[in-house]
Amino acid sequence: MLAACATSPEHENFKRVMDRQVGKSIDDPDVYAVFYRLRQKNAKPLPNGNMQQQYAAGRNGRCELNFEVAPLTRRIVRWTFDGKERDCVIETRSPG
Repeated sequence: MLAACATSPEHENFKRVMDRQVGKSIDDPDVYAVFYRLRQKNAKPLPNGNMQQQYAAGRNGRCELNFEVAPLTRRIVRWTFDGKERDCVIETRSPG
């Protein structure tokens, strides 16, 4: 019963990768959203002056990945996600 409530290893990996995005420039070629060419869904100003940039991520784009970006430095200061843990994972792509 307890195992059913545990976070999947795939989602834990997703969280570790996203944690490593904090501090990077949102424009950096190796930042997750750029490297994987994620589709940007939305961008909006936040009350604290930062911008929230939202991307379709994970399985079939069903995970909403949000990066909070400082406007002057364009650095990622925080990230969040909206979606099911099973969808918020790092997709592996087979070579074309």
